[in-house]
Order: sequence, then C-alpha cells, then structure tokens
Amino acid sequence: MGSGLAGAAEEPGRAGKRLSRDTQLRAELELCAAYGIPHSQFLGGDGRWSELDRAKALAWAEWQRAVCPECHTRLEEWDRQRGGDPHAYVTDTLRCPGCELIEQERDHVPTDRSGYGVKIQLLPRELHHDHT
Repeated sequence: MGSGLAGAAEEPGRAGKRLSRDTQLRAELELCAAYGIPHSQFLGGDGRWSELDRAKALAWAEWQRAVCPECHTRLEEWDRQRGGDPHAYVTDTLRCPGCELIEQERDHVPTDRSGYGVKIQLLPRELHHDHT
C-alpha cells in the first residue's frame, strides 16, 4: 500500500497510470496535500521530502488539474482511445437538506445591488443568536 510510483509517474510532468487505478494512493495523496506533508511521513517516515515524495506530489497536482471542478471526473475516463469508457459513470440523485435550505434562503436575497456579496451559511441552531 502506498509504495513507490510505477512508470510514467516518476517522469517529471507526467502523472502516472497508478493514480488512475489506485484509489488508495489517491486518497492518501489527497490527505497529504490537505496537511502539507510528504507521502512518506503519512506512511510513518520522518517527514523529510524525498525525491519520490516530490514526484508523487507533482503527479497529484497534475492529476488534480485534469479533474473537472463540477463532476470530479477526468476526460480520459470517458475516452475509449485513452483507455476510458463512455459509460464509466452513472448518475445518482441525492437531496441534501442543507443545500435545499440554502437555496430557499437565496430566494429572499435581493437581485439588485443590495444583494451583491450576500453569502448564505448554515449554522448549528444552538450557535445562532436568534435561537439561544
């Protein structure tokens, strides 16, 4: 688990195929990026950035640049010519009560200049000043 990168990932500027097939490595690198630590430290090392850690971090950054910010997929996942499948994903519907509440509140924000910059956030009821 999480040991060296295979093939192209060790070449600077080319995210390796391992990121495409290794969900565990992607999860580990996502955490490493969030905490700003090298992968070897995550695996129990001393925290110094090795050459392999840097290659993994660069491969992760390249991987992230190729992910759609809306649907979180990558074009190659859909493209048969690049090893993908046009039916790689299916849709699923989910209703989030928090998002629903935010959308309802957004209906009350003026659409003129007085509504510019208005942000709607969710607060736990016990923290809201009107409900204490």
